[in-house]
Amino acid sequence: MEPIQLGSLELWPFGLCAAGGALAALLWACFRTRNADERRAVEVFALIALPLGFGLARLIHCLCNLDWIQDYFWETVLEFPGGGFLFYGALLGMIPALWAACRITRTSFAKMADLLAAPLLLFAAATVIGEGLAGAGYGWKVEDWFNPENSMSLAALEDASFFTRFPFAMTDPVYHYASWAVYLLIAAELLVCTALTAFDRPGRPGGTAVKALALYSAIRILYESLRQDDILKWGFVRVNQIFGGATLLVLTVLCGAAAARNADGKRISGRVTLSAVLFLLGLVLAGGMEFALEGKIGFLEWMTMDVCYTFTTLGCALLFASCEVLRRPAFGKER
Repeated sequence: MEPIQLGSLELWPFGLCAAGGALAALLWACFRTRNADERRAVEVFALIALPLGFGLARLIHCLCNLDWIQDYFWETVLEFPGGGFLFYGALLGMIPALWAACRITRTSFAKMADLLAAPLLLFAAATVIGEGLAGAGYGWKVEDWFNPENSMSLAALEDASFFTRFPFAMTDPVYHYASWAVYLLIAAELLVCTALTAFDRPGRPGGTAVKALALYSAIRILYESLRQDDILKWGFVRVNQIFGGATLLVLTVLCGAAAARNADGKRISGRVTLSAVLFLLGLVLAGGMEFALEGKIGFLEWMTMDVCYTFTTLGCALLFASCEVLRRPAFGKER
């Protein structure tokens, strides 16, 4: 989508969505506060997180772009209108910003993280919509998907025109072919998770934030698998999938440690085993399907892409479940 011209000022769709999402998240977070100290913590957090998160989102994206980091890094790192931001980079800025805000206002880091969890998921959904409006976040061509000669789907349609329109597809402005609007599916999932997180009531502070981050990471792994636009890759592995898997692993380990402190060791050992099994199964499914989609696993060449993506979705669900089975005993007792 072309930028909006306001005199000599150019406003890009992604920037508008990100700014609008950040403003909506900030206002909602202020509305969710219960006292003046919490509201002041949100305000201090915003003042620190906005520049720090924005800068790190751009910096981490550039550092992960191995194709041109050596030759073009310093020429492009400050070219913000050109796009290229990593949400996990923004998170790296938000966490110390929240810690500093809580220290300044003498509020609980865990409680404030819970308060901000749903608004930040809303912000994430806004950025995904912004990616779509900027021409990113699309999947395979719809007509190719249903073409039986391509072996992409179990369903074969002679006329796929029904799926070439909004909200199923987005049309390339230059070549005028329709591709799956993956960004709308993921944005819808994030909005549902936003609503679920807003009404989450864990026993111990911090549980809601852990759940929100685990949900986002699992959904992001699926999103990156479905996308066919120009995204960051190391080889054929998508960078955001690595960050998502690493985040889920860290959250699972932290939940396991917290659960071991808060529950009886014998009772929790079964959950730890179950969590490990779920994580390994999820990793094998989600990771293995990426190899299958690239045609790198010979005995799985019979699998169509929709079957592969079904197993990828199941793998992402298992990765989230591996964290969730430990999050409950870690944060679920006190109210």
